[in-house]
Amino acid sequence: MQHLRLRERESYSLFRRQYLQLLNPDSLAFPSSDCLRSESFQSLIYGSIFKPGVLPYPPQARYQLRVLKELVLRVEKSIVDPEEDEVSNELLSHLGILLASPLLPEAASAQQKSYVTYTLPSEPQSLRERGESFTSQDELTLTLLESRSLISALGTTGLRTWEAALHLGAYLSLSAEGRGFIRGKRVLELGSGTGFLSILCAKYLGSAQVLATDGDPGVVEMLETNFFLNGLDSDREHVGASVLKWGWALMGRVLETKGESRTWDVALGADVTYDSTVIPCLISTLRDLFDIFPEIEILISATIRNAETFEAFISNCRKCPTTGTISSLESSV
Repeated sequence: MQHLRLRERESYSLFRRQYLQLLNPDSLAFPSSDCLRSESFQSLIYGSIFKPGVLPYPPQARYQLRVLKELVLRVEKSIVDPEEDEVSNELLSHLGILLASPLLPEAASAQQKSYVTYTLPSEPQSLRERGESFTSQDELTLTLLESRSLISALGTTGLRTWEAALHLGAYLSLSAEGRGFIRGKRVLELGSGTGFLSILCAKYLGSAQVLATDGDPGVVEMLETNFFLNGLDSDREHVGASVLKWGWALMGRVLETKGESRTWDVALGADVTYDSTVIPCLISTLRDLFDIFPEIEILISATIRNAETFEAFISNCRKCPTTGTISSLESSV
């Protein structure tokens, strides 16, 4: 990173993280006028965000265009002395290329899958344990191919990462208790969707084994793509994906691999309590897990969209006789 003051580095880093996570342009934390007025700051933004080829998995062109138009407008507004300050030729040139490029209509673009890169909110624990210093190159990132629409063209909500998964991921990464849930453990994820939590556990949190499951075969197929994007496609002994329909008898890779029985220490679920109609099936699966793996711990993260639905889940959990523990992390939208 170019030589920047601390405030400029923080502003740049936040903007870049939010941009790669495809936050709505209206919600992006654009750098201040003082930062944007700087020629070197504009050069940094172009060279590390917008320059063609600099990002291995860049956002869609339409998203780039929306963000860059607003960025250029803000740079223009930041100019105090037209003799000294100006908009970077590189940014203007790239804006011109995007404006001249054929783009899908907004509705069609919303159904297209996009690369989304998430940056975890902490320095790597492994570096701290080795006594090494942390740099921006050490950022922990996950890149996923997602559908950003609420319901994809395939009719599923499982092709995007939801808030509860991000909250649970932060808990598992930031807290000693959270890291202790995963390190050295065999982890089963329910309703994996994009695989954010499974990939996090396999790539950064030191899990012994991870199996990401979902009830939708199309979603499970997409999990393989996201494993590849995060360098996990060749690690089949450590991480895998399988169809698991709640309420159905547990079978296949959940119970065995290569003819040998499996044991799971931890089960994770994020945003799995949003639909009251599936809660009985989910509870049935949780009960089966406790029956087969009596020592398993189950950690559920839920964004409460409907208090009655979530309370129905908690009530059913209390009625479920187990020897294990069901914990819940609650976050309001």
